Amino acid sequence: MKIALCQINPIVGSIDSNVDKILEFYNKAVINGSDIVVFPELAITGYPPQDLLLNEKFIKYNTLALENIAKSVTSAMIVGYVRKDGSNIYNSAALCENGKITKSYDKILLPTYDVFDEKRYFSAGENFSVWPMEIKGEEINLGIQICEDLWDDDYDIKVSSIQKKNGADFLINISASPFREKKFEDRVKLISRKAKEIKIPFLYCNLVGAQDELVFDGSSIAVDGEGDCIGYSTSFVEDILFIDLDSKQRVEIKFISKFENLFKALSMGVKDYFDKTNNSEAVIGLSGGIDSAVVACLAVNALGNDAVYGISMPSKYSSDHSKEDAKLLADNLGINFESISIEKIVNSTEISLNPFFSGTSKGVAEENIQSRARGNLLMALSNKFGRLVLSTGNKTELALGYCTLYGDMSGGLSVISDLNKDDVYGLAKWINKNKGNLIPNSTLIKPPSAELSPDQVDPFDYEIISPLVDLIVEKQYSNEDLINEGFDKNLVKEISNKITINEYKRRQAPIGIRVSKKAFGAGRRFPIINHFREDVK
Repeated sequence: MKIALCQINPIVGSIDSNVDKILEFYNKAVINGSDIVVFPELAITGYPPQDLLLNEKFIKYNTLALENIAKSVTSAMIVGYVRKDGSNIYNSAALCENGKITKSYDKILLPTYDVFDEKRYFSAGENFSVWPMEIKGEEINLGIQICEDLWDDDYDIKVSSIQKKNGADFLINISASPFREKKFEDRVKLISRKAKEIKIPFLYCNLVGAQDELVFDGSSIAVDGEGDCIGYSTSFVEDILFIDLDSKQRVEIKFISKFENLFKALSMGVKDYFDKTNNSEAVIGLSGGIDSAVVACLAVNALGNDAVYGISMPSKYSSDHSKEDAKLLADNLGINFESISIEKIVNSTEISLNPFFSGTSKGVAEENIQSRARGNLLMALSNKFGRLVLSTGNKTELALGYCTLYGDMSGGLSVISDLNKDDVYGLAKWINKNKGNLIPNSTLIKPPSAELSPDQVDPFDYEIISPLVDLIVEKQYSNEDLINEGFDKNLVKEISNKITINEYKRRQAPIGIRVSKKAFGAGRRFPIINHFREDVK
C-alpha cells in the first residue's frame, strides 16, 4: 500500500488557490501510484483562520470547496477542513473516495495554550473514528487524528491508544504544528514512542510555510510499528513523502543544526510574509551593527539581493567603522545601498525643541530624536516606493525596552524579534561560515552600541542578560527560581521589572517571526497595566 503525505503551503482565506494546490499535489501523487493521498490540518482554509471562522460565508465556501475537491477524487484523499453541524463547527478531516465525501473525523483535543485558541472557535469531537477501507482488495482499518490528538500526554483522553483498541491497523495524523527550536526532534521522539507503545505504524503529515508570526516547518514523517523511521520530508519546503507500508526499508534521520534551522525558518518567515501580503521589496536601516547585518542577510536569502535596499543614516555620533561596516555589508550582499545623513534633521528638531527643553539636562529624549529621525526616513522611503521596512530589534532588547517607539521599532515585520542577542551572534557566525563571510568581522567583534551619544555602548552584559531574559520569558521562571540558579538578586528584580513595564512598547511593535517556545506576540498575553511584582527575598 502506497501513501502520499503532501506537506503544502496554503494561504489563509485563499480557498480557491488552496484547492488548486491540493488538486495539483493530489494528481502528482496519484500519477506516482498512491493509494491514499494525505493533506494537512485545515488545508482548505489555511491555518490558523482565527476569526474568519466567525464568518458564515467563509465556512460555507470551505464546505463547497471540499465538495468540489471530492468530485475530482478517484484514489482516496484525506484533507483538513472546517465542518459545520448545526451551530457547532469542527476542525475536521474528510475522507474523499470515488467522487464523494464518505467520512469525516472531528479533532478531539483542542489546544488553548501559547498561540493556540481553538476552543474559542471549535467544538471537540467525540468519535474516535477508525475507518474501514478497501485498498487494492485488502481490508484495512485506518485511524485518523488531527494535530493535538497526538500530543495527549497532558490529557486524560489518550487518542492513539483508544484508536488502536478500536482496531486501527495504522494511524495518520494531519497537523498544522508550528516550528520552534528542537520541535522536530520532539515530534520524532513522541511519534516513535507512540508507535512503539501501540505497535502499529504512525504517519504524520504537517503543514509548511509561514502565516503572520507562525512558521510551519513541514518535516512530515512516517514510522513503523517498532518506532523506526521509514521516511521523512525535507523541512521548510513543499514536498510529497511517498510511504510504502509493505517496505522493510528504514531511514536514518539527519537532524540539522540549531542555526541552520533558524536561518531557514526566519528566511521562510520573511519570504512568505512578503509573498502573501503582496510585497516584493524590503528596506532596512543599516547601522553597521550585528542585528541589522543578520536581518539583511536573511532578507537577501528570502527575497534576492535586487529586492533589498540598505540605508545608512549616520549622525554626528556615528563612528567611521560603523559607516564602513554598513557599506561593506551591502557590497558583500550585492544589495542596493544609499547613505542619508540625519544631522540636519536632528539639529532642526533640537532647535525647535530648545524653548521647551531649556534648563533641562540632555538625556534619552535627545538621543531618541536620532532614532526617530531614522524611523521617519525609512517609513518615507517605504511609503514612496512601496518597500516594506524590516525592523531589526532582537528579543533581549524588546524584553528590556531597550528600543525606541517610532524609531528603531518602526517597520512592517520584525525579523529577529524572537532571537536573543547571543543567538543573533551565533546566527551571524553560522551565516559567515556557510554563506561566505558576508558580515564584516569588525561587526562581530566590536561592542554593541546604539551610537546615540559619545562613546556609547549597550548597558548590558548580554552573556548574562540574554539567558536570564529567556528563563523569564520562555521558561517562566519565578524570581526565586532565578536566584536559585545563581543570578544576583538585585539583577533579577531589575530585569523582571523591565520586562513588565515595557509591555506597552511590545504591544506597539511590528509583528515578529516566532522561532522559540515562547515569543512576544499572540502566545504571550500580559496586561499593559500590571502592578503585580514578585517578592525577592
